[in-house]
Amino acid sequence: MGYKVSSVTDVPDRKALQDMLLEYYAIMLQKFAAAGGLPNYSPDDLFASFWPSLHMFLPPTERLILVHDDQGRLIGCGTLQQARPDAGELKRLYVRKEAAGHGLGRKIIDLRIAAAREMGWRTLLVNTPIGNREMLRLYESIGFRYIDRYPECSDPSEVAEFFVYMQLDLF
Repeated sequence: MGYKVSSVTDVPDRKALQDMLLEYYAIMLQKFAAAGGLPNYSPDDLFASFWPSLHMFLPPTERLILVHDDQGRLIGCGTLQQARPDAGELKRLYVRKEAAGHGLGRKIIDLRIAAAREMGWRTLLVNTPIGNREMLRLYESIGFRYIDRYPECSDPSEVAEFFVYMQLDLF
């Protein structure tokens, strides 16, 4: 099976993206529970700000990466948003289980790194739940290093204890 990984300027199928992000948030909540808990959130709570903030994930200064399979089904995504003038934040990296093992997560990260470099950003920031070894290994393999919580983090500070924070220097 082949996959198409692309940076988009709009969302052609909002329902497909919403369904996939709700699936992603449900999995993230499970990871947070494994890390010791999280304030009482639901996938719908976590998704609620996505559509109103869509402009924060689209060009010219942000990116939304979507992955489709040969049948056109949405099976992965990732966002890149500007954190400060010289830095971006990677968010919402997700590849559905049936497409795992094909290097798609890495491709999504690589596209966002390339976009950040094209925009002249010097730094990429990311956070992931404590204990999310799969993601931590992937970021480590790319060269991300562990840091304290960055002030520009888009997640509320009251959940900081449930995250690991990382940085990649681009130049």
